[in-house]
Amino acid sequence: MPRERSQNQTKNELSSQLHLLQEAAMGRLDNLECPNCRRAAVSVWFSHPVADAYRTWFICADCDFHTRAQNTERPQFFSDDRVSAELEEHDLSIVRRTIFKKPPQGLI
Repeated sequence: MPRERSQNQTKNELSSQLHLLQEAAMGRLDNLECPNCRRAAVSVWFSHPVADAYRTWFICADCDFHTRAQNTERPQFFSDDRVSAELEEHDLSIVRRTIFKKPPQGLI
């Protein structure tokens, strides 16, 4: 694939994912347009694997698209009914394997 085409594809992917983040920040958590299949089938899910870590997941119900954002603080529209136990367990396993641990809040 020519370099220019690859860069444009990366820009488009980032733009689509940024759009999903903006939608979630506005409280739109269901029926978002999927960057892959273009259907209104993406839902927002959260995980809270450890005390000071939050993740926002975007999962398409119609294709294999999924992506995750690491939040610096609790998302505004975070709710326990949007926490996925499966995704939380996945994120917890990542946190446990990290070499460089995040210092506890208050020490930064």
